[in-house]
Amino acid sequence: MDINHNDNLIYKLSNMSDEQLKDVDLSFHLVRLQKEADQLYQSAEIQLAPDVITWLKKNVVKSLNGLKQADETENKVFLVGDYNHEISINDQIAKFTVNEEYKELSDKVGKLTTSLSNPDPEYPEKDTKFQIVKLTFNNETAYFCYYRSIKKNSMKASSKKILVYKNASQYEFVDDTMIDLGGSIDFFIVNNYIYIVSAQRFENAFVYSDHMIERRDQNIEQIISMPFFDSEASNSKMFQESCKKYAYSRTLANINSETMAAVQKNFDARCKELSQIKENEPKDQTAKERYIAKYGILWGLFEYIDLKNRKVIFTEDASPKPLIHFFANKIVKSFVTEDYKVAVAYE
Repeated sequence: MDINHNDNLIYKLSNMSDEQLKDVDLSFHLVRLQKEADQLYQSAEIQLAPDVITWLKKNVVKSLNGLKQADETENKVFLVGDYNHEISINDQIAKFTVNEEYKELSDKVGKLTTSLSNPDPEYPEKDTKFQIVKLTFNNETAYFCYYRSIKKNSMKASSKKILVYKNASQYEFVDDTMIDLGGSIDFFIVNNYIYIVSAQRFENAFVYSDHMIERRDQNIEQIISMPFFDSEASNSKMFQESCKKYAYSRTLANINSETMAAVQKNFDARCKELSQIKENEPKDQTAKERYIAKYGILWGLFEYIDLKNRKVIFTEDASPKPLIHFFANKIVKSFVTEDYKVAVAYE
């Protein structure tokens, strides 16, 4: 269901009055990551005073409305685009659909929500990595994440600044855990969707860089298993190692199953087109230079593909970048100039 649909939980919450918010249940949780433990997440449920709960509900609503922007009809809505591994689009919320294609991430989301239902009485508050505000309304639940730790007040005489609070008629030291509440939401989860405001904090919370590397490696393995990589000149293992530089990881991880299938299905047809482009190369030097400039990135592929035998060629000193652009479907034709260039990203 679209996030701006009247029946969507997030949209409903964003439009609730203070009176309607009384029917929304709230629980507040501290969470930490345990990368080496069987349970990836450990949590504690923190009991908040009634007036704090009321304030926090209102703050979530205020933060949600702060994420809305005017659409073409000047209505305030959530502007949402699909999550992209390569770039962050600052003026949109990124939506990540958690499905079987991203099973590892799906498992992590499940582990996170399970940990919230099973708080640990021995939870070490000082190791908190982020906070979760869980809102439930009419048996629907949304999880709002704030990626921030807790604070511990220092009472050392050498401290430049300490905190005190008023207790009856006098001020006393704050000598306990302090928690920042409210503020900017980093991401929120509803059903099988993660809505991401801060991509970096989303990746931190789910150790997503590890998953990105895994997807990169899976995609490389799939590419080099295709028929056009089965010649000795393809040097598939050399290509594989060259692709494992971090600079290429996001682009490779972003290749989806549909694009991968299209690469294998259409490789011969693209080779045929490249052969035609090469055959039509002008003999006049000036015309040739304009012709090569027009085809730009496509021209560079002639060094990497044996067009006659329909095989990839990869050498020891070669950069994998042109082939990565090809496999990731990044080579596009400008509608205005008709030149061929590399697309930075897709909406």
